[in-house]
Amino acid sequence: MGKDKKKKKKGKSKGNEDLGTFSQLMGGSSSHSKHKSKAVKAIPSGISIGEKVDRSQDRLFVGTDYREVYIPERSWAEILADVQNWTPLPFTHGIEMELIVADDNGNYPPGDEMVFRMKEIVKDAIRIMDQILYEGRSDFLPVPDYIREKVLARPYGKEDIEKGYVMDIRYGLPDGNVVDIDTFGRDGNVTAVTYILELVTPPCKYVEELAYWASTLFLLAKNTLPNDLHIIASAINPAAKEYMRGLSQADHSHLGSFQSDLEKIQAYCMIRNFIPHIIALTCNSPIINNKPTDQVKVVNNRITAPNCVRSLRLKNNTTMLSNNDPKHFIPYLTNSDQDSIISFLQIVQKASLEDGRFQDVFPFTDWGTIEVRVSDAQISICRRIGIALLIQTLCYKARKLLERGVWVPDAGSETIAYNRKTSIERGLISLFRPQNLTYDQLAQYDKNFAEQYLGPKDQPIRYMMQAVQRMFFYLKDELKELGFLYSPFLKPVLQSVFGSVSYAEPPITEAEYQLSLYDYKQQSGQDPNILYDLIYFTIEYCQDPLNNPLTGVLTLPKEMRE
Repeated sequence: MGKDKKKKKKGKSKGNEDLGTFSQLMGGSSSHSKHKSKAVKAIPSGISIGEKVDRSQDRLFVGTDYREVYIPERSWAEILADVQNWTPLPFTHGIEMELIVADDNGNYPPGDEMVFRMKEIVKDAIRIMDQILYEGRSDFLPVPDYIREKVLARPYGKEDIEKGYVMDIRYGLPDGNVVDIDTFGRDGNVTAVTYILELVTPPCKYVEELAYWASTLFLLAKNTLPNDLHIIASAINPAAKEYMRGLSQADHSHLGSFQSDLEKIQAYCMIRNFIPHIIALTCNSPIINNKPTDQVKVVNNRITAPNCVRSLRLKNNTTMLSNNDPKHFIPYLTNSDQDSIISFLQIVQKASLEDGRFQDVFPFTDWGTIEVRVSDAQISICRRIGIALLIQTLCYKARKLLERGVWVPDAGSETIAYNRKTSIERGLISLFRPQNLTYDQLAQYDKNFAEQYLGPKDQPIRYMMQAVQRMFFYLKDELKELGFLYSPFLKPVLQSVFGSVSYAEPPITEAEYQLSLYDYKQQSGQDPNILYDLIYFTIEYCQDPLNNPLTGVLTLPKEMRE
């Protein structure tokens, strides 16, 4: 994210800052709520409920009375033009999207050569972006006036010490401040041997605004890359012979505009609890050297592939993210003061915030944001936005708890780190196992959290898919209140665990989609190399941000609908 030189420093929140460690935080009375929840209809206008789907014999599903849910379909052009009905986000949100740049065979262009070529690509991007904003182009949808008015200067080029030549966008924030974003250029964190293209959306206040920028920047990349190079949306280049340090691709989210430092820290704690769940939903790097790590097995139309690693990126990239050692895993925090920062750095064994920021979730950025770095790069824009909505809802849940005087519970580093590791290996099909954590321990602080995080005492969670389903149960009221539950962007994320996907049974993410492509080609006697498919679908799923690989009709249990 570009550094905002005009931002004002937020004042420290008062009142709850010094209540100590979680073991001392016993929650509070709901009578302290500052705001009443909005009344939310069980089924919004236009949403229809279809046939019952029998999940009773499938042990991976929790919930009862599964039914088809039909969400009215509108074109992206229609949604984009309907600005007055856009869906607001409770927090500003920007996404950094990292993309592979490779030739027809998946080979990276030489670094020295790309120094010159990248500068020319960025110059083209500036020229085309200027046309999009001020003249219009037939190959891009018209820019909504709301967005054009937030762009406060013509797109311009800038030399950056780490990134080289980049395109910057000057963007207005909801609070009246201004931020300059390095929107299009080389990822400055990678080795000079080769290039990752980094596309960065401005901080957005609406769901549709975020989707507009994400899809527009992808199309900009498509239009500016020379014919011999391609963008590929996957967390690992499937054609790479082996993992190379720094050469993996992620989606990083930045959330801002928190009401207080305490709210930001508690939002960080909420995201931290659900890191394994986010990983399980966003795994998207199961193939390297043109093959998965084991045989792809399909059982009863379910892509089980038990020994195929779902996120080779997270398994290998141990220097720019958190690790699986609970003693040095990012800690639960109750404060954002200097002592808390020192404690954070000591636990993660980093000497400075500059080094310490390379974590799954980081609450001390220079821009007053929380950065979430754990997600693999997704194939589709639709799923990227859906994951953004999930992270937004987790932060909003923390806000709602604080309004009631209740602290975000702590699932504990042992449980989070253990399930983080298994989610990397097997995604949603992995076993979920609490470590030194019982239902009764959690329930004394927050019974609802205990029931949904671990499962009821008589029906404990066994699989990560069940854990993710219960995470959505935990967030259901907030998803409804924010207008996210029936969003077309959240649909594929919900389909991953609740179904139905036209070609496979849940659990299924874009990692399973890659594995299914590989398996289909192999079973058909074709070369199972999926590189060309990923090149094609990267463009296919960015031109229309409602389009995604998980086709089919959403099904939801009664616990999510009512």
